Amino acid sequence: MSNIKNQTQDLHSIELVQDLDHEAAATVSGGALDLSSLRNGEGSRLNNLTGRFSSLGSFNNIASWYEVTGNRNWYAWTGRNFTGTRYLLRAGRKGNLGGNANNNFESVSPA
Repeated sequence: MSNIKNQTQDLHSIELVQDLDHEAAATVSGGALDLSSLRNGEGSRLNNLTGRFSSLGSFNNIASWYEVTGNRNWYAWTGRNFTGTRYLLRAGRKGNLGGNANNNFESVSPA
């Protein structure tokens, strides 16, 4: 016979367990990527990306600014499904996208 007791415990009743907002979760997971449609972080935003995106959907080819929070680098590609030219976006940095990168990202992934 097993001595294991089948018990269910609510996570919120366990000491030190709490809900995390998106920003805190991104920090814990190593960081996130934010994109903006206009320079200097203005315009429409796509915030708190934390995983692989084979397409940015309606945000394809409109990013003009980026910010990488946390300590993990990101890659951005000019084509869907991680194809085309690959760009490295360094952890802890933000800035305007220039040259061929401006308005040209279609997929992204943590490095």
